[in-house]
Amino acid sequence: MSIEERRQEEKEQRRQTIIDAAETILTEKGRDEMTMADIADEARLSRSLLYVYFEDMDDIVLGVTHRGFQSMRNRFEAAVAEHDTGLYQIGAVGDAYVAFSQEEPTYFDLVAQFESRATDPDDMTERMRRCLAELDRALEAMAEAIQHGIDDGSIRADLDPMQTAVMLWGSTHGLIQLAANKGTGLERRHGLSPDSLVDGGLAFLGVALEGRPVNGSDEEPAEQNGSADV
Repeated sequence: MSIEERRQEEKEQRRQTIIDAAETILTEKGRDEMTMADIADEARLSRSLLYVYFEDMDDIVLGVTHRGFQSMRNRFEAAVAEHDTGLYQIGAVGDAYVAFSQEEPTYFDLVAQFESRATDPDDMTERMRRCLAELDRALEAMAEAIQHGIDDGSIRADLDPMQTAVMLWGSTHGLIQLAANKGTGLERRHGLSPDSLVDGGLAFLGVALEGRPVNGSDEEPAEQNGSADV
């Protein structure tokens, strides 16, 4: 390894150390309470050194957000690989997204915050583009599953795969946030538990996707095997 290659490797290791520290603080305190001093202390670096590797706090948070998008994309791709038919693949993606929100809430919240920001494409930083690239790969995995379902007959043939992927992802995201933010009130007023909101919504989306019955499949029907949707 050359001296320059070693220097670049050390710089990348330092960047990852800073992102690791920020992720720890975000999990413990949340974005609003986190400071640059917190990150520096956790990383055991000087505060001024943080600005050598990142522009500001938002830039560091985007580093953690990128990890969140990577985890989401990995979960989607693994879910698709678990099933043979498109309808079951897309259903598994829905379950994976719910699990992502429950098992990695810091990542989920960062993904949600990123998506809520209206950003001019011309003003995007390189780190923002990297986050979007991971999201696009996740949506492509969904679109491929939908196309597979159209081809095998388990999903309606009149759907545009990418448009449907985006709509399903947005709908599922909304269901998860509705359950988290409004679930208690809806349960008190209407007897709708947070889990029933998510499960019922996913089941509804699954029915909307269904094509002809899947022949020759050894998988259980959707109503016995969880949701078949995102």
